Formats: sequence, C-alpha cells, structure tokens
Amino acid sequence: MGSLGFLTILLVFVAPSLAQVKLTQIEAECGARFTEPYKPIQLNILPASDCTWNIDRPANETTRLIFSVLNLNPSSDCSQENITVYNEKSEVLGVLCPDSPRISVFESQGSLSVHISTDASFSQERIVYLLYYSFAPGSDPAQCGGNLEALSGTIASPNYPGRHPDFTFCVWHLDVPKNTKIQLSFTEIFIEIDPLCRFDFIALYDGPSTNSPILDILCGRTTAQVETSSNSMTLMLSTDYANSYFGFSADYIVLPQSNTSSLTCSRDGMTVIINPSFLSLLNYHGQDLTLTNTTCGPVSTNPVVFYVPYVGCGTVKKAMDHTISYTNTISGLLAGGGVITRQNNLEIIVTCEFDSNSTVEVMYMTQNGIVQEQKDSSQYDVSLDFYESEDFSSQVVETPYFIELNKTLYLQATLRSPDPQLTVFTETCFASPNSNFEEPTYELIRHGCSKDDTYHNFPSGSGFARFSFSAFRFLHSHPSVYLQCRFVICDINDSESRCKQGCMNRRRRDLSSHKWKANAVVGPIRLKHETEHPGSLSDKREETSNVPQNNLYLLGIMVLIVNALILALVVLRYQRKQPVGYRYQQLATE
Repeated sequence: MGSLGFLTILLVFVAPSLAQVKLTQIEAECGARFTEPYKPIQLNILPASDCTWNIDRPANETTRLIFSVLNLNPSSDCSQENITVYNEKSEVLGVLCPDSPRISVFESQGSLSVHISTDASFSQERIVYLLYYSFAPGSDPAQCGGNLEALSGTIASPNYPGRHPDFTFCVWHLDVPKNTKIQLSFTEIFIEIDPLCRFDFIALYDGPSTNSPILDILCGRTTAQVETSSNSMTLMLSTDYANSYFGFSADYIVLPQSNTSSLTCSRDGMTVIINPSFLSLLNYHGQDLTLTNTTCGPVSTNPVVFYVPYVGCGTVKKAMDHTISYTNTISGLLAGGGVITRQNNLEIIVTCEFDSNSTVEVMYMTQNGIVQEQKDSSQYDVSLDFYESEDFSSQVVETPYFIELNKTLYLQATLRSPDPQLTVFTETCFASPNSNFEEPTYELIRHGCSKDDTYHNFPSGSGFARFSFSAFRFLHSHPSVYLQCRFVICDINDSESRCKQGCMNRRRRDLSSHKWKANAVVGPIRLKHETEHPGSLSDKREETSNVPQNNLYLLGIMVLIVNALILALVVLRYQRKQPVGYRYQQLATE
C-alpha cells in the first residue's frame, strides 16, 4: 500500500475524533455570549426554555451563521417552539420552526443574536448545531459558486483535486430550460466525516434557492447521484476551519422530465432535449437523428439536444388568423440501408405556436406512423381518444384505428385535472394525411364553428368535451388521417367564458388572453377494405404476400403445357420419318 493510501485510511479513522475536539457543547446554560472570530456550538436545549445566545463581532465585519442540525419538537407549531435570529439592530433575519429545513444560513454586518423558545409539553432535549465565523469586507475565505445555465457541465470544490480552503462556503444555482430536470452525478466526495454531517457538508436543494426542498445532505467519503423534479437546482458546500480534504467533483446533464423528450420555445427558435436512454431502447443514438433538412443534426449527443431555428433546417411556417406556428420533424435515420430493418421508424414532431398574448408548445412522437406520445406544455393536459359509440362507454384501444368509409367516429377530449369545476371546449380541429400536419389539411371545426357537414358536438361536462364526424379519406391514395385539435379550458360556472360563447367567426373573434389552452393529437385513422376483418393488418399483409405466389403457380402450369406441346410435336415428327414396312394390298378383280 502506498503512503498516500495509508494516509487516507488513517485520516478516515482519525477525522471523527478530530471533529469532536473542536466542538463546544453547551448543556446547562440558558444563553451565553461569544466573542471569538469563529466557533462551532452544539446546543442541547431543555423543555420550557427561553434563552438567547449573543455573538459579538465588529460592525465592519460580516458574520455568517450556519445551522446544520435542527432537531426541535416535531409535534409543536412555530408559535410554541422556534428559533429567531436577530441582527445587531434587533431586526429579525429569520425564524426557524420545527418543520424548517435542517440547513439554514444567515448573514449580517456585525453582531448576531439567537433566541430559542421551546415547548414544555415535550420532555426530550432539542439538539441544535451551529457554526459562526466573521470576515472583513472583501476577504470572504472562498470565492466560489455561481449561476450555471449550460445543458451539461462539471462542478467542483475550490482547488479540487487539492484540499479546499477553510471556511469554504459556495452556492451554485443551476437553471436549465423548462420541461427538463437535472441529473447530478458525484464522481468523488471526500469531506469531513461525521454521521450527522454537522461540520462540513454538501446540501442539495430541489429548486432555485436554499429555501427550496432539500434533496440530500452529503459528507464523508462517498459518491452519489440525484435528480431534481424541476428545471433548477441549488448546491451548497459549507466547511469549517479543520480537517480539510479533497472536496468533491460532480457532472451534471439535463434530461427531459418525461424521460423521453422535452420542448422549449424561445424568441429565436426551439430547443428539444431527448433522453439518450430512451433512444437506446429504440436502437438509436443521437447521431442517428436529424431535422427535416438532414444537414441539421443535434448540437449535443449527451444529452441529445436539437436547436431548431424558426428559419431554416426545414422548419415550416404557417399563419392562421391571429396565430403563427413553426413546425419541424426530428427523424431517425435507419441504419444499414439494406433490405430489412429491425428499428422503429421514429419521428418527433415539434411545434411552437404564437398568438398575440400566449405561446403554445406542442410535441408528439410517432413510431411507424402511429402517435405514441403527445405532450403540450400548456397549464392543463388534455387527452383525445376514440370511442366505439355515442354513449362513450367503450374506448377504442387499437392503433391504427381501422374504420369503414363514412362510418361515424366518436371522440372525447378529457382534461387531466382533479378540479371538477373545469370544463373543455373544442375550439379548432383539423385533419392531415401526414403526422407532421403539412399540406394538405382539412378543417372540421374552426373557432368553434363547424366546417364539415358531418361534424357534431355533444354536450360537454365536468372535465370533458365530445364530438363526432364521418370517416373520410384524402384523395390521391393517402392511406392515413391524423387529427389535431385545440381546446379551451373554462370554469364550468362562468357564463361569460369562451366555452359558453360557441361559434365565433374572425370578425367577432375574442382576442382576450386565453391562458387555459391545450392541444391534442391522435391517429392514424385508416380505412379498411370491405372484405377485410376490422383492424386485421396481418390479413392485408398476407393477402399482399399471396399475390406473387399465385402468379408463380400460374406460370408453372403454363410452362408444363408448353413443354407437353413441344414433346408431342417431337414425337409426331419422329413417327413420320420411320420407313414403311411390307403390307398386303388388295388388288382389283373383275
């Protein structure tokens, strides 16, 4: 074993005892006054206490107070038990309650006071650990931390892989596009070892500040991986004045919150992030994907990130009344180029739609032409499903949905919300033979006004809207029909809402802010042959595959007939060429 390895093991065993040496534990005293430039303090607070600890520091210095353990009575509320921090002007900097996060930090010029009040009904001791230190202006012991907005990167403690300075205090804020989350992987953590992480620690917050919920608190010699639930994270590193080790190093990447893909619309273009793990399940890699213009690929492959400009790379601009939309498609290039493939034909269609006062982000995915997933980053999520009859009791689950020409299609838009006071209004629906809704398109309803003679609205209710229309096909042999609808969400009791206004033509169009909007995409719908069993795609393939077999059978029969004729001719010619034998010839008689 090398000397460095031996020293590391020795430090691991000795460090906890060193940490205890510097601890000032106060049990019996109710309040005290401290004048040292720094001090770690553990307070064991008795029930029914009402005590104040004063930290006296020069007025020209900044005093930082860090709580790393906060163990108050969990059954008490804040009026019964609390910790209040004051500055030297007796102004309240903050109040800690029994349900407050165990990590809290306060800073102020000059002196601080800590007042603790406990409830008499809880007999156990309360444990509070805190560290304070002060420093002159411009002499913060460690200048570190900052704001990070890149889609991937590395965060490390000061001087890593060397020892971090004493009194290191760093705060990093990670802020990435909406509809995403952050995955943080620590490749190494080596800071002071303590079972409670009182002295040196890494605090991870699920949000934009240290007031956000705590994800984890780490210390000692370990590794870890965490994920946020939102598109922001805060990381804090706090150390004291002893047992300085190597700190930490962590890599982070941005992932979509849905574990598949995410879309963000900005002023200049769209940002699409795709989870590499999701692609690997489909046997794709980031470099296999391109936009409509195949020269436009991902700007990053870990994570897989596409920047989609509104102008260029095959983006299609469409203007309709007061809205402008931009659409592009991310497609998977099938590997090999041979006769067969075992990969799904993947398409991710992304759209940013703008009107006078809102932005709608729509993204959905097709595999082999079937809509697999549809996401809309509106405030509410609406699903669109087929039903077999007008009683809407039996949902159609097969995809594609095979149906006869002119048969009535029944659809229900369902709002995924627990609020029973909301209803749904179908404002616009149009169809296209293409999953990316390029031309040609056909309108069924527009601004609540029916554009198709067979379109019919059923009465809406709490959390749903229903409609129907007759099945049709696009001319020029288009095999599929996709449907995209825009819905408005309203308060069911609001008589002046958009949902109550019904059909509104362009001249009467209400341009007020409709914040509650949602999009949904469904399809494909395909017509079945009259002799084909409904939905039997395999029968169609079998029928198609039997055609060349029947042709081969007929060709074989024809070849046999021709060979038989040739053989007959050869035999006939052979018989004619044989010499004539002796025969009796009848003579004439008188």
